[in-house]
Amino acid sequence: MKKELILLVAFMALSASVGVILLEREPTTGQDEIESETDSQEMNETHDDAHLHPPPEVIVITVEDDGSSIFIDGIVQHLHPTEVELHAIVNEQATLSTFPDLDGLWNFIINTDDSNIFDINITATHAPDNTQSAVQTLNVVREQTNSDDPNNTTNDTSSDNNTGNQADNNTGNETNNGTDDSNDNNTGNETNNGTDEPTDPTQPTYNSTDMGQFWLDVFRCQPGQNIPAVDDLTTTAIETHECSVELTMNETHITIVTNGLPDHDFESTLACSQGNDCTRAQNYEWTIPRSPINDTTGGHDATNCPEANGDYECAAALGEVAIAINGVPFYGPEDGPGGDAVASQHGAYEEDRQPIELGVCHAHNGQGGTFHYHADANCLHWHPDEGETILDYDTSTPAAVAQNTANGSHSAVIGVAMDGYPIYGLWGYDEQMNIVEMRSSYELKEGETGYNGIDDYVYVQDLGHLDVCNGHFGPTPDFPDGIYHYHSTMMNGDGQMGFPYFLLCYHGETFLDEGEGDADCSGFGETWGPGIGPPPEGCEGGGPRTQVDDLQLVSEDITPYLSMNILSLVVGLMLFAYYLKKK
Repeated sequence: MKKELILLVAFMALSASVGVILLEREPTTGQDEIESETDSQEMNETHDDAHLHPPPEVIVITVEDDGSSIFIDGIVQHLHPTEVELHAIVNEQATLSTFPDLDGLWNFIINTDDSNIFDINITATHAPDNTQSAVQTLNVVREQTNSDDPNNTTNDTSSDNNTGNQADNNTGNETNNGTDDSNDNNTGNETNNGTDEPTDPTQPTYNSTDMGQFWLDVFRCQPGQNIPAVDDLTTTAIETHECSVELTMNETHITIVTNGLPDHDFESTLACSQGNDCTRAQNYEWTIPRSPINDTTGGHDATNCPEANGDYECAAALGEVAIAINGVPFYGPEDGPGGDAVASQHGAYEEDRQPIELGVCHAHNGQGGTFHYHADANCLHWHPDEGETILDYDTSTPAAVAQNTANGSHSAVIGVAMDGYPIYGLWGYDEQMNIVEMRSSYELKEGETGYNGIDDYVYVQDLGHLDVCNGHFGPTPDFPDGIYHYHSTMMNGDGQMGFPYFLLCYHGETFLDEGEGDADCSGFGETWGPGIGPPPEGCEGGGPRTQVDDLQLVSEDITPYLSMNILSLVVGLMLFAYYLKKK
């Protein structure tokens, strides 16, 4: 009897242990079922659910007038763009209609050679949901101009062109434009009237409170644009890489989707030549504010921008800080190991942990084929002379870089920061509105500072033209009333290295927190090698061949159950040993 009792107790203890383990594992299955049901519900969203479809939004991309026709191109944003019908009403009389393509792209062509003011109202209607967009109103002014005969007051399609392509073109800046009482219709607003070159007054200007149209106008590589095939000069093959950029927006956000390839010939450098890891297309998606506002919240983590004292959100030291107008990311100032990649390129800093090399335009390829700029990026607006190639873009010294685009004018936009504010090239306006090379206000600290590139520098107010984030408020050709904007810098106010080269912190509010930090990790793979270092803290990845796959975390809630399992097993084994001894 005792033998059977002991065996029974031992069996019950062991069974209880197994049962507890099995019970503990059941909730995971339930959670998977819940997630599966959620995914199924998301996939089952149907066209019949009208509440899932916001009204269509009409965005005008370009308006061109050649004197005989007005060409309007745009995009409509809607879940089912091909079901949306667009209508254009011209001067409350003629009505045109069209349907967009699968990408939402549409166009209208208004054929007329009249001299007139054309009021064009464009709307988009989604009949299945009975929804309609807000009205987009365009005003196209086509004014009568004088021909070569001073007594000729009739219109013709060559002299009535307001696009700047004809010899006797008037731009609408003259107060008596289109009248009969003057043979030389010139008020002094045009400094080079009668040539093919555009004049300053004809440059479009924008409202800084809504940047949507501005970014649609300046971003390259968008559908319908001329996209060149470019070559990676590090390889021996002749490639035909093509950039790709798509912009979508709502009232508050602009989403930028790119493949990360440039629109100029480039060099992948060491990751390609030594590691056979050459530039290739990526799948980037960033979100920026449509209407940028200054950050006045304070209290930010100052680890990556200690000189900002928490007043502004720090940009990433490693990884993406902004987006070039061709869809290539701008990276922070540090190289893979954490030093100053740009200073290393110009011999102002020695990187002894791994080789770092920047190619033309201070760009290179990182692990996973991620092409990016660390500084400069002004080759975006550099045009080679006859017989020159991109390799003639001079990056030999920081001073030489600025001369590549020195033409006596304010630099054009080269990118957008994550806060929605624009980044211009190396040339800008000083306080007296003179065109000068913009200089940063950071200088090297004295003494040993370690390997961290950011820790090497200290901000000195008024050393250069720019503030602690590497920007300032002021007018630009695009925003004559003023806007906060950044500049790329190659030198500081003393003629030394122009750290942080693009920006170090964000003067405006960003949407980075909405992505739970994912944006800072983009472009970092599982391993690192030549030209790229460890990913930022919190991102996945590890050194070569050290990546841990299928790592599962154990919840703290299981600890009591594990203790019970162990105790039950010990009791069972003790009873079983006692039984064997008595036997």
